[in-house]
Amino acid sequence: MDNMKRKKSYSLPLLLTIILASLFFMGFSSRQPKPEEEEMPVVREEIIKPCEVKEHYKVYLGIGEVYVLDDIGYVSQDETVASVKTNRVTGHKAGKVKLVKDCNTYEVEVSEYITAPYIDDGKPSLPCGEYTVEENEYLDEILRTKIVERGYRSRAAAVQAARFLLLQFPYHLNYFNENGRLPYADGEGRYYHEGLYLNEYKVEAEGITRTVRGPKPWGCPIYSIPVNGYLKNSLDCSGFVSWCLINAGFDPGDIGAGPKPNVFDLSDLGEKVKITAESLDEIKVGDLLSSNGHIAMLIGYKDGIYYIGESNYNIDMRVKGVSKEEFLNDEFNCYIDMDEFYGYNDGKLNLYWQ
Repeated sequence: MDNMKRKKSYSLPLLLTIILASLFFMGFSSRQPKPEEEEMPVVREEIIKPCEVKEHYKVYLGIGEVYVLDDIGYVSQDETVASVKTNRVTGHKAGKVKLVKDCNTYEVEVSEYITAPYIDDGKPSLPCGEYTVEENEYLDEILRTKIVERGYRSRAAAVQAARFLLLQFPYHLNYFNENGRLPYADGEGRYYHEGLYLNEYKVEAEGITRTVRGPKPWGCPIYSIPVNGYLKNSLDCSGFVSWCLINAGFDPGDIGAGPKPNVFDLSDLGEKVKITAESLDEIKVGDLLSSNGHIAMLIGYKDGIYYIGESNYNIDMRVKGVSKEEFLNDEFNCYIDMDEFYGYNDGKLNLYWQ
């Protein structure tokens, strides 16, 4: 019995010692630094933001026509329709294609309804009723887009209107001796409205009510009082220049060529400058050219050749190129400085069309 008690009393301190030792080692081990965990690589997903369109342009081209971009680096999505070399776009076949650079886009439409701009004295005469309403509207859209691209209400816009009608419209337009001007007559050797007069729907659309022997669209026979006979309706010289100006965004009035005493006409739109060898060095594309009863526009200059756009009584509507010497001996005795009329705004003016 005593032995048993002694054994029990001996075992208790030993047990307490073991427990304390265990607690000590447990605490010690908990204070030891944990082995470093291997860092897992951080995978960052690239966030691709949707491309926000910065600029979007619409361009119409004839087959073979060249358009100069404002920048390089554009890529054509179909080079069979239109190709890009540096900053020059060339139309190859009818169709639509996008030119893309980053978030900038040109939408190019190559159309068979217009030609590349070039002088062609052998174009067929415009037939009466050649164009449907939809085709007339389509050509109006092409014309408007080209003018706006050059800068609406600018010198370049007036030049673009002249070049479109004389160089890119696929038919020849004759000279028509007018039957009068607004407010007495509308659309008979004149067309003081925006767009092309190719379909009879324009009569209602433009409110053509003041007629003498019309109304008839361009290309359709109409009686011309001054010649006492029928001619295909079109524009006379001042009708052509007025049409160019109104399509460019200006409103000179449906007035004649001039000059006439005490009558305001197209030759009064700016300062008259006598044509000399020295003054021809100062003339600008877009200035008007005047002689007694005739008015025209300088629509291009390249390699010493001046290109004159006109509707001429003897030769119909045309572009003729003359050297400086030929210009000095031509019928025009002065040019009209149009800077003030155009608001000193040249727009995106180029001296030549290609």
